Amino acid sequence: MSLSLIALRNPHLKGWQMEDFDSLKHNPTISAKYKLSNANVFVSAGGFHFIDHLDPVEEISPIIDGSALTDGEVAYIEKSLQSNPDRLEHQVGAVRRNGEISGKKVLDIGCGGGLFLSKMKQAGAEVLGIELSDTRAYYAKTRHGFEVVKRTIEDAYWQAHHGTFDIVTLWDVIEHVNYPLATLRSAADMLKSGGVLLIDTPCRDAFYHRFGEFTYWLSRGKYPTFLNTMYSAKPFGHKQIFSLAEMKSALEMAGLEVAELRRFHELSFPYSFYLKKLVKSELLVKLLLPIVHIFFIIFPIRNKMLAVGRKK
Repeated sequence: MSLSLIALRNPHLKGWQMEDFDSLKHNPTISAKYKLSNANVFVSAGGFHFIDHLDPVEEISPIIDGSALTDGEVAYIEKSLQSNPDRLEHQVGAVRRNGEISGKKVLDIGCGGGLFLSKMKQAGAEVLGIELSDTRAYYAKTRHGFEVVKRTIEDAYWQAHHGTFDIVTLWDVIEHVNYPLATLRSAADMLKSGGVLLIDTPCRDAFYHRFGEFTYWLSRGKYPTFLNTMYSAKPFGHKQIFSLAEMKSALEMAGLEVAELRRFHELSFPYSFYLKKLVKSELLVKLLLPIVHIFFIIFPIRNKMLAVGRKK
């Protein structure tokens, strides 16, 4: 599908320039707009925001044994990475809204410690995970008892699996990859006709990103606030933050029909996790936690997006 056809099918994107997000990263004419402590953020003529850093692409080795799975790593997976039950409930709920789970084949790209796929397996699905971290892959494989493959979704290995999955998920993944369109197209290739791709990711046209841009402008770059936490050149850090319109375009360029696209409120970790980092006191955390819960009930800041695409 050509970019011009996509533009015609999206009249509400008036004034927004359709772009190939991957090719922009090789465009020498784009200059950095935001110079942050963790990365430089480039902004294209169409508004796409990305950093000038790509993770090195190396040959992926088999998953190592559990020798590197230390108590500290296990604690991080269980008490930080997988510590927010609301997040898991939202992911499972999103899948259920878009079809049956029992008897379906589910692929989770970037499966982490495997808790989401464990829930899918309990619901009767046949599951498979992709994870590039040795320790997390080993943890998911041994703790939850399903296969985990340590190969990127763009790898030729997956060609034999094209068109075999009913559900493919990218939970907090698309913001980390080098080339998001290539990742989405490869993920879409895995789907059967009628299958669904589900994505959640930070949203650029939401409060946190807009506030960061405002404070950057107001302070002339001295206080980028949230922008410093939203982009990072560290390995597998955030390389791009999509807007809703860009995500819609990207799904269509991957050959998918948009079934659901909306903003919602979600933090990666429980509120207590962030309070502990701010106040450094267990007592204060206990006192402030009810207030924080009430605040987000009254002001549900919709900082993330859920995007669902269906294979034609």
